[in-house]
Amino acid sequence: MDQSASNRPVFVSLGMVILDEIRFPNRDPVIDKLGGSGLYATLGARLFKPSPKTADVGCVVTAGCDLPEWAIHLLESWEMTLLLIRDDLKPCTRGLLQYGDNAFGRNKFKYVTEPLRPSPNLLADSNLLHATSFHFLATPKDLEEQVTELLKLRKEHDIAERPLIVWEPAPLGCDSAHLERHLKACALVDVFSPNRSELCSLFEGKSETETEFSASTVEAQATSFVNAGIGPNKAGLAVIRSGEHGVLILSNTKQAKWLPTYYKKGSTEVVDPTGAGNAFLGAFAVAFQETNDAKEASLRGSVAASYALEQLGPPQLTPPSSQSGELWNKSDVQLRLQDFKARISKE
Repeated sequence: MDQSASNRPVFVSLGMVILDEIRFPNRDPVIDKLGGSGLYATLGARLFKPSPKTADVGCVVTAGCDLPEWAIHLLESWEMTLLLIRDDLKPCTRGLLQYGDNAFGRNKFKYVTEPLRPSPNLLADSNLLHATSFHFLATPKDLEEQVTELLKLRKEHDIAERPLIVWEPAPLGCDSAHLERHLKACALVDVFSPNRSELCSLFEGKSETETEFSASTVEAQATSFVNAGIGPNKAGLAVIRSGEHGVLILSNTKQAKWLPTYYKKGSTEVVDPTGAGNAFLGAFAVAFQETNDAKEASLRGSVAASYALEQLGPPQLTPPSSQSGELWNKSDVQLRLQDFKARISKE
């Protein structure tokens, strides 16, 4: 399949699109919210690919027999390159997310149905195989298998270019017993991006309580990954998402740099943090390809995360009209980015 550079998708996530139940203390649970790392990473990329470039973003959905029609209509309304694969013999992937406090500091997640995970072989007959970047949420073992399979498929289809590979380590696998596996697996990817809690768990083991934030500790832990080698040529990036404390970017050629979040701690605009980190990475991947600038990519990532934070589930898209371009939550993405840059330039 011949694909010119102009019509290759710029982003595909191989994370899952799932239906979430979200439980908070002292509040009624929220049922059947569309979520998952794949959905939110795709959202982040899509926010920075408005019409007429919406098809630049690919979306893979492995769905069961009970995927609601409203969910399909929502995804179709984003006008991406959508690959929907149904298994009529199994239910959709469903997750239960329980927050331990109203500050979102502690949470527990589990699947309540068998996960239907996307895999690279699903892309064999799709132009999504030609994408210039891929996002994975995976354990080291699954990452190795999927990246190997992806690159093999691309070679079989005469796709010579190596894509940008962004790895978000699976939270359930982030434990000190698995540190060496994560260090080794980083050689396969270009961007390694755990959140602060996941990074801490890789060095100190899992804990029921949130570890007190220390910028120097995060930097030291991230440096261990950079020194071990991120990417085939050890030229990759560590991008550590640290909630209200901001994001750390670090590589063998870039000194540690902290960048702020769009919403500050305690902002009343923050409703639910679910998916914010995934959205960050989708926008980061798109921007880094366009600019080769990790700072610019991180700023766009933080703006994308802000849209995920403002409600339960994904934000509301208003299509472009004669009066304005498309809006998300009644807000222009580029204007929000400009506002963000102006604000931090004064800090």
